[in-house]
Amino acid sequence: MKKLSSFLVLAAALTASTAWAHGDGVARHGGIVQMAGEIKFELVAKGEAAELYLDDHGEAVATAKLSGKLTVLSGTNKTEAKLEPAGDKLVAKGVKLVKGDKVIAIVTTEDKQNNSARFVIK
Repeated sequence: MKKLSSFLVLAAALTASTAWAHGDGVARHGGIVQMAGEIKFELVAKGEAAELYLDDHGEAVATAKLSGKLTVLSGTNKTEAKLEPAGDKLVAKGVKLVKGDKVIAIVTTEDKQNNSARFVIK
């Protein structure tokens, strides 16, 4: 009986952790995904721009009232670009991401709360 109750407790714990997962970590737009708290950040390189998609438990986050910046560390060079709403994403123009770059995305909400995620371009 003790083995059965231990098994049931373990099974319940595993089931609960699955049910409370915050996201699947799947890139839906062909980019790189990082979790920051409850929000999934997806960074997509698009030529001379970078797109940032935000997802909260499978739902796209409205970007109309968001702002922020993208900081790109490329070797010893550091560049920054403003993130601006563009439909269902935030866009930083004038940014060319290449392999090895380290990127920090800082998103600011309307009430001045900051969320950030870090990426390495592979």
